[in-house]
Formats: sequence, C-alpha cells, structure tokens
Amino acid sequence: MDWQTLPADERAALTQRVVIVGSESTGKTTLARELVAHFRAIGGIWADTRWVAEYGREYTEVLIDRQGVRDADPDAEVHSAQWTAADFAVIATEQQRLEDAAAASGSPVLFCDTDAFATQLWERRYLGEGSTAALDAVPVSPARGLYLLADLAGVDFEQDGIRDGESYREEMQRWFIEELTRRGEHWLLVTGSRAERLAGSIAAVDELLSRHFPTLA
Repeated sequence: MDWQTLPADERAALTQRVVIVGSESTGKTTLARELVAHFRAIGGIWADTRWVAEYGREYTEVLIDRQGVRDADPDAEVHSAQWTAADFAVIATEQQRLEDAAAASGSPVLFCDTDAFATQLWERRYLGEGSTAALDAVPVSPARGLYLLADLAGVDFEQDGIRDGESYREEMQRWFIEELTRRGEHWLLVTGSRAERLAGSIAAVDELLSRHFPTLA
C-alpha cells in the first residue's frame, strides 16, 4: 500500500482513530501531544501524524464571553457558562467534522483529544440523561481503533478558570468506563506516571497499527 497516493476518502476510512477521553484535568491533552510528537519523529509517512484538539474548550471560552460571565464577575476563580442542548449539538458536529478532515489528510493514525461520544457524556453531566442533542447530531461515528481513558488516579486537579470541578471527576470516569464497555469499544485505562502513561499508550497504538497495517512502511 502506498499511503501517500491514496485518495482522501480512502485515507479517512483506513486511518486508525485513537481517542483520548476522561475526566477533567487528567492529562489528556498532554498525552495527545506527546503521542503525536512520538509518531512524527519516526519519519516517513508517520511525519504527517495529526491530532484533533478539543473543540468544546474553544466553544466554552466563546460562550462565556458571549454571555458576559467574565464581565459580571472578573475576579471569580471559575467562570461557568449556561449550557443548552443546542450547544452540545454544535460541539459534537464540529468535533466530528474536524476529526474527519484530519483523518483524510494525515498519517495512518490520528489522535483525537475527545470526540462526539465524549460530548454526549458531558451533555449528560450538565443537562441530565434526558438531553440527547449531541447524540442526535452525531448518532454514528467512524470506527475507533482505540480509546485511551486517562485515569484520574495520581493526577492532581488543576483549576484553569473554566473547569467544572474536582468533585465530578470520579463520577465522570465511572461513566466513561460504563459507556465504553457497553458500546463494546476497544479501550485501555492509561494510568501511572506521565512517562508510564506515554509508554503504555505507545505500546497499545503500536499493537493496533501492526494489526491493521502489517506491511505498511
């Protein structure tokens, strides 16, 4: 297979999508960036390895400014937006669009810092189980090669001004475990030190790629 000459739609279909999910402040973005750096350093077709950032974070900042939250209380430690179901539909749709675009133009592996499925769980957290706008907007996503669930154990919570709060981390991790298992996804709990998390993730991704692309160079 000559990956570089494949049409964009074939690349998108074949790319192994590795999604990093988990509670707030568990090192997901750090892990995604380190994984991308590792695979890009291999060179060749892997030099084009890409990642998709969390669109929901960008959207949250815009929503907070639009609602005047910072202006109302500029000295507050945490600025929280008022969420509607429509907001989660927008986030899920854009997150999926960004993912698909990256899958069509990068290497055989794509790292995603969250996805539309995770957006569904955050909608559940804020609006309750009866709100399904994210699921309605993106009812089906392309097959995932692997979910990496960042463990909260051993990772201190760091408030960055818009995070929900430490008290919800255990519940969110439990929801991720339950839903990933229920959906029959291939997933791995990534735990230990920062170096151990990276090493374990690389090993899992290497195994994934060797199964799907045994002769790809």
